[in-house]
Amino acid sequence: MTEQRPKPISAAKNKLIITKIIVIYSAFFLVLKLSAIFQGGWIASNLLVASPIVLLGLLGFYFLKTNSTNWVYAIGSIVVISSMRYYEQDLILWVHNTMA
Repeated sequence: MTEQRPKPISAAKNKLIITKIIVIYSAFFLVLKLSAIFQGGWIASNLLVASPIVLLGLLGFYFLKTNSTNWVYAIGSIVVISSMRYYEQDLILWVHNTMA
């Protein structure tokens, strides 16, 4: 009577939860960047820096609608979002100086 239970970290439910968190965070990040623009921030710089995270959110929304989540997307999104947030200010300044 031993049941085969999946490991907690690799359960399919966890992929779904992580994908939902990424989609919600991407929407929040877009609202944050739009708020920064309305408060006088640089338009092009903020939108260009937000675009990879918004694209990941749209891709995650597609995965949720088709019910086909995967670990590559989840882990890749975590890495991209973390690095974008860490280097956000440097990227905004670099994009603004490059475009100006």
